[in-house]
Amino acid sequence: MVPLPLAAAARRAGSVVLLSLAAACATVTPLPQLQSAPAAFETTGRLAVRQPQRSDIAKVRWTHRANHDVWVIASPLGNEVARIESTADGAVMSANGGTVEAPTFEELTQRVLGVGIDPALLARWLHAHDDAGGPSGWKVSIDEVQDAGAVRLARRVTATRGEVTVRWIVDSYEALPPS
Repeated sequence: MVPLPLAAAARRAGSVVLLSLAAACATVTPLPQLQSAPAAFETTGRLAVRQPQRSDIAKVRWTHRANHDVWVIASPLGNEVARIESTADGAVMSANGGTVEAPTFEELTQRVLGVGIDPALLARWLHAHDDAGGPSGWKVSIDEVQDAGAVRLARRVTATRGEVTVRWIVDSYEALPPS
């Protein structure tokens, strides 16, 4: 049996560690001060896709450049599970030692997730354009915004189309130099 003063000290130390971890998780990366939406950026966040028969949740690091997108997809615990690269020539997902190819990013996500996600639309949603659903049929709600200078960035986005709901929560955002 552990003596009472030692047990109390261990509980206090454990509480300090837990509070420190919670504070580290709550740290928000400061946003850049932008004059306009950049052509290239990197963002990290959490993506949730809910469908009648399936739900997927992942952490995503998305690097967007002109005609080139890279998504590094991780489990909620942070383990990398897949990588998607797309260019004008097509999209390739690498996962579990294999690859899946499609003519576009949207067709690839349709095949893998059961819902096509267009990175150009997602970029508009990220830059707080809730009118971005247009002919694609998405109903978009920018649930929370944050200011990055003259640019408004979405912090939380909810998009629905039929019985499908896509939620994107932005954890960090960085403008990149044009390539």
